[in-house]
Amino acid sequence: MTPLTEGEKAKRPLNLEEAMEYLRVSRVTMLKLFQTGQVKARKVGREWRTTIAALDAYVSGEDIN
Repeated sequence: MTPLTEGEKAKRPLNLEEAMEYLRVSRVTMLKLFQTGQVKARKVGREWRTTIAALDAYVSGEDIN
């Protein structure tokens, strides 16, 4: 299996815990960012999913819409 490219890594789904670790924020803060739409994320069943690209967009202040 070949390693993921940077573009593929940015699109790989992250769960809540991985997103928390990436941004170094608490669970409560990450959930608030997801629920308010500040970070583009989707709920899959009971789990939240987002991407590194969405987290980077939030950090850089890009508009997600």
